[in-house]
Amino acid sequence: MIRFTDVTKRYPAMTRPAVDGLSLEVNEGETCVFVGPSGCGKTTTLKMINRIFEPTSGEISLNGENIISQDADRLRQGIGYVIQKTGLFPHYTVFENVATVPRLLGWDEERITARVRELLQLVGLDPDENVPKYPRELSGGQGQRVGVARAMAADPPVMLMDEPFGAVDPVTRTQLQNEFLTLQQRLRKTICFVTHDIDEAIKMGDRIAIMNDGRLVQYDTPENLLLAPADDFVAEFIGSDRALKVLSLLPVPKVLRRQFRVVKDSAELEAVRASFDASNRNRLVVEDRYSGALGYVTRSDAEKATSARGWNRFIRPFPVTLPPEATLRDALAVMLQHDVGAVPVMDGSRRFLGMVDLEDIRSYVGEAYQESEPDPAEEEPS
Repeated sequence: MIRFTDVTKRYPAMTRPAVDGLSLEVNEGETCVFVGPSGCGKTTTLKMINRIFEPTSGEISLNGENIISQDADRLRQGIGYVIQKTGLFPHYTVFENVATVPRLLGWDEERITARVRELLQLVGLDPDENVPKYPRELSGGQGQRVGVARAMAADPPVMLMDEPFGAVDPVTRTQLQNEFLTLQQRLRKTICFVTHDIDEAIKMGDRIAIMNDGRLVQYDTPENLLLAPADDFVAEFIGSDRALKVLSLLPVPKVLRRQFRVVKDSAELEAVRASFDASNRNRLVVEDRYSGALGYVTRSDAEKATSARGWNRFIRPFPVTLPPEATLRDALAVMLQHDVGAVPVMDGSRRFLGMVDLEDIRSYVGEAYQESEPDPAEEEPS
């Protein structure tokens, strides 16, 4: 969808190029995040895509066509643009801000009204309440939502986002990130996203371009960046906690290797004791007749029971559970917070899927790092 071929941007006052020989491709429907220290060239790169800045040399193509050969206004009308602090027109209402590009394209008012209301609902704002407001009447989070709605107004296939969530508080920022990820799963826009925050890059990007001094240092998936940084600069920029960052990318089903034995709450005591013997474990998961997890029973409690069904009263609820979409970082945080060594994973119907424990996490991440290390036998001698 978007291809940079040996793109360089020079400014007369600078001794080095702002962007130097950049070559990469952004596939259709993917989010590419440009990240790096201040002055690395990431925002300049973004602004060359919609020709706010013209490249000094090289070529940027959109759908196989060089952007320089396209009319600049038409090009920009087909690209959504979201910036930090929203960039809303202060003298326009919310409605007028979102309607800006559709009006430039000559849409009729009925279609524009329907589109504005649709988009405000899509970004979590009540249309009736918000269309008459001016930007000064909005909170930071509301303003950013309106900025996203305006960028999507004409349903552009490409969106450029320059620090879009950088001017709001951390809680609102997390909410906006999550909402936008949900939107992206539905809409599958091709997005170029600029941030200075490596954690945001890891969370938002399908692929991440790490830049330094105008040059591309590494372009890879978040997982590959964390497991195999290209050089010391990338490793240092990612941070010494990159093993924890890896955990935030991995869903808990990755480590559901140990299947705990499950018994029904209607089972006879002898069957429960036999399950303990067969599993060689000190706890069993207990389900009801609809396969909903009720909790667990310990071996010692089962041994206290005297009647065939009396063991039921010893069923204990799980102190905490996780959904299958949780990450290994979520699991580790829950274990530390509740001082437990393992956490059950359940779906929305309370169906028990398995247990994730600390040893599973440690083993999986350790193996991942080992697999990412180059084989010494394959390295060429110096």
